[in-house]
Amino acid sequence: MTTDAAAGTERVRRYYDDNAAAFERLGQGGASIHRAVWGPGAATRAEAFHHVDELVLRALPPEVAVPSVLDLGCGVGASLLWLAGRAELTGEGVTISGAQAARAAELIEQAGLGARVRCRQGDYLNLPDDLAGSADLAFSIEAFIHSPDPDGYFREAARCLRPGGRLIVCDDFRTSAEVPDPPRVARRLAEFRTGWHVGSLLTVDEVRSAAARHGLELVRDLDLSAYLELRRPRDRFISVLLAVGRVFRPSGRYWQSLVGGDALQWALLRGLLSYRFLELRRVA
Repeated sequence: MTTDAAAGTERVRRYYDDNAAAFERLGQGGASIHRAVWGPGAATRAEAFHHVDELVLRALPPEVAVPSVLDLGCGVGASLLWLAGRAELTGEGVTISGAQAARAAELIEQAGLGARVRCRQGDYLNLPDDLAGSADLAFSIEAFIHSPDPDGYFREAARCLRPGGRLIVCDDFRTSAEVPDPPRVARRLAEFRTGWHVGSLLTVDEVRSAAARHGLELVRDLDLSAYLELRRPRDRFISVLLAVGRVFRPSGRYWQSLVGGDALQWALLRGLLSYRFLELRRVA
């Protein structure tokens, strides 16, 4: 790993160590700190927060009696716990944050799923050797974007998949490879990158190429952007707060996170970014 990549990984670790409790406390999804996606069949807020989990559940290989599932960037383990409550599987989660790993252990114990689910601190760019060839399905929900090394991410994901295994990446992607010219666009995308500690902001075609180098073939691409909640009253309030805050220039990682989230919504509304569910298959 390069020095820059290592520094980026460390920033992400500190970000989640410092804010994991706040995300769980202040977010509307509880332990599920992902975005609500009001896709087909999502009738309640709880279902919207787990819509992507539902898509992952449907991707489990039906021919495997007890599939092995690996969450790359597992947070506090909410997705693995949701999946394990609905399917016979074994789940392994890896998070860069020690605080998240500790909280995940608590939630797993509370759910009584310690025999089937485990989350540990680790780096998905340098996964433990005991995970090699272990997974029937691996996934990352809103975690890939933090990777300072997309090539390393796909290398490690492919290394942990069994032949024919699937990798799911659900995250934000650029809609165009062209560099935006307007200064405001560049500024807002920079705010998103800084506030959300973005290491990889690729197009789908760039993902396809990077993954193919490691024997992963893109087999499904779902655009979920239209199902996101954008510009809710809460979001509008934050936008006003941020506009006032620009005058006083407050600092801090949580403030940067708010700025980044506002910039993300701005870019999604203008079609500069899209929120997609990508499924890849290990072919080699």
